[in-house]
Amino acid sequence: MPLLKICPYKDSSIEEIKNWLYGINWPAVYIIYNTKKAYVGETLDLVRRTEQHLKEDEFKEFTDICLISDKTFNKSVILDLESYLIKYMSADKTHILINGNAGVVNHNYFYKDAYEDDFKEIWDKLLKLGIVSSSIADIENSELFKYSPYKSLNEEQQNAAYDILQKLSKIKNGSYKSLIKVVGGAGTGKTILAVFLVKLLTDINHNKRIWNALDDAEISEYIRVLSTQITQFKRVGFVVPMNELRETMKDIFSSIDGLSSDMVLAPESVVEATTPYDLLIVDEAHRLYQRQHLPGIQMYAKFDRINERLMGDHFSKSKSDYTELDWIIKSSRVQLLFYDELQSIRATDIDKDRFESICKPHLFAYYSLFSQMRCKGGNGYYEYVKKVLDSSDLGIRDYQKIDNYQAIVVDDITDLFDIINEKNKQIGLCNIVCGPGWTKSEDIVIDGNSYHWSESKKKRDENSIISIHKSQGFDLNYAGVIFGKEVYYDSESGRIEVNKKELQDNFTKSDGDDAMRHYIINIYLTLMTRGILGTYVYACDPALREYLKMFLN
Repeated sequence: MPLLKICPYKDSSIEEIKNWLYGINWPAVYIIYNTKKAYVGETLDLVRRTEQHLKEDEFKEFTDICLISDKTFNKSVILDLESYLIKYMSADKTHILINGNAGVVNHNYFYKDAYEDDFKEIWDKLLKLGIVSSSIADIENSELFKYSPYKSLNEEQQNAAYDILQKLSKIKNGSYKSLIKVVGGAGTGKTILAVFLVKLLTDINHNKRIWNALDDAEISEYIRVLSTQITQFKRVGFVVPMNELRETMKDIFSSIDGLSSDMVLAPESVVEATTPYDLLIVDEAHRLYQRQHLPGIQMYAKFDRINERLMGDHFSKSKSDYTELDWIIKSSRVQLLFYDELQSIRATDIDKDRFESICKPHLFAYYSLFSQMRCKGGNGYYEYVKKVLDSSDLGIRDYQKIDNYQAIVVDDITDLFDIINEKNKQIGLCNIVCGPGWTKSEDIVIDGNSYHWSESKKKRDENSIISIHKSQGFDLNYAGVIFGKEVYYDSESGRIEVNKKELQDNFTKSDGDDAMRHYIINIYLTLMTRGILGTYVYACDPALREYLKMFLN
């Protein structure tokens, strides 16, 4: 059973730590803290490490230290426990962590699963001591936890992160080929990697010795050398095109040491800066606007004002040739874009060919993320759903079993709401989502039952539905997906088609029938991959319901 001990954080406590059962020459984890801030570390000798910290200026303001160890602990266990505590304490909000995030990694070791109960027991003890204040379940459902820069990266993400740092070290003035593009499907962790890099670069700017937290000596030295070469990125911005996600990111950034809500920007905000940004990191770059099909004459006027102001004497092309991506390139020395063409859902979004043509003259490096991190069904579920939604003439022969994931079609809309509402009571973070079959101003009537739009993902009740625009970019534990009256299964074409008369989003049907269907398929692929643990489906069209049953039940 793990032991926890609290001591005053001062020189006179060294003797007390020496006399503790695990104070000398034994693997341990510690938390140094005061009422506002905390630091989590690991060591093989608590006395020696505490003496070191007491001499360091950045730890002078702390008042207490919590020691954690057990007779079964070894180096692998304490590295894992340290990462665990950093991840959860950073989202707990009782203290602001001053840790860097470079050392938060997943460690594999013998008997790892057996220690998970120990970690939960340690967390319960920290709750009783008042060092933390939220349950593990509440933290895991929080947006701060899901998008925290302290989330452990998988090997693919970690390799990309370190290689991106290496590429940034080679860009000196950003005058030529200064754009880095990261491509990945829904759930591959693009946002997690983006936020991780913002925090890492901010710590480098603040001269934090981030390499000290890395237990691999070779990687530690590699990051140390890179840190000395990435000193030119002082002014970093994080661009988020969608309002709902942008507000969430502002809340998250305001809770992280070194970051601030001012770093989170709308695309139009970048042009208001008096001096260019050194680096703009753009999340959900596929939702950047072009000038065509904008919602209302005021948006066109605003677009034109920004174009004329930003491009100035270089306004050589027509106004319609400049996009929000052009604004970002013009307003920064270096750009890091996170992009997924299959999550472009409106004609207002920059189309793929145009996006690539804008990037091409500036492209310095390109990365792809493949591993599915959101859905427990993994890459198999994602690729399978994409095939079911977009292919023609599929039949029962094309059915595939998806392991570790619930994907179920229900026959009654009330069943969908009953299931999702019950799941939400049990574990939270479960919502009904749907596509553009109804306007924002009307109630959603299905089979005689009336439902309404939710103001946001956070404000829900048992009859509320979230739109694609408020759900894109977010995770749910379980998603209830409504295929609206704007989609149906056509037996002649053997595929899902769009009923243009029922489609209520004018910006989705602005580019012609093929583009319109492409956007609708992207919308439902995005919705079908929101759920971490499972997805329940209802289709208004009976034929579509039967079609989906062949593949999802």
